[in-house]
Amino acid sequence: MEPVLVEFRNRVRRRVAFLARFFSKLLAILVPERPEVRVQRMCPFCGLITPRFQMVCLECGKSLSPVKG
Repeated sequence: MEPVLVEFRNRVRRRVAFLARFFSKLLAILVPERPEVRVQRMCPFCGLITPRFQMVCLECGKSLSPVKG
């Protein structure tokens, strides 16, 4: 292959790679991550797995923070 064509091909590949990185970063900024939805949660005091709708831990009885969402 001629050196001019090889150089042109390499330049095009670099620009395509740059655009791919650019758009992936832009997409990561524009599309926020969705919060994970869980059926259960863990008590931060004793570690017991507690149903999501419970307001207090079933083991230690301490109040659980309200679930967002």
